[in-house]
Amino acid sequence: MIAPSGVLPRLLRLTNGVIVLSSGCPGVQLRFCADGGGTTWSKPLELLPYANEKEQVSCGYTFLLATGPDSFLIIYSDFKYPTPAGQIRKAIKVCEVIVTAGSARRLQAPKWRE
Repeated sequence: MIAPSGVLPRLLRLTNGVIVLSSGCPGVQLRFCADGGGTTWSKPLELLPYANEKEQVSCGYTFLLATGPDSFLIIYSDFKYPTPAGQIRKAIKVCEVIVTAGSARRLQAPKWRE
């Protein structure tokens, strides 16, 4: 098992050989495989941490789009996006990620948001 939960996982193989896995629900996570065969995966990189949250932080559905040999876009929802006025709104976010085979091997899971 790669992830204990998640909806509609997405896979993307970059031309540098790194395989990207995005999944979500309750949060949004990225995992990376640098072996090219899907055998060894990184710990989850939490884009939207959900620990200590009482409500859902995202629908969990993601989309991946390669933008170069070492880069891709991830598109996902954020149900707790603060506006400049301080209001909480649902938003669609786009984030560019750059990953090489070497950096995918070194990834460590970040600490939970407290």
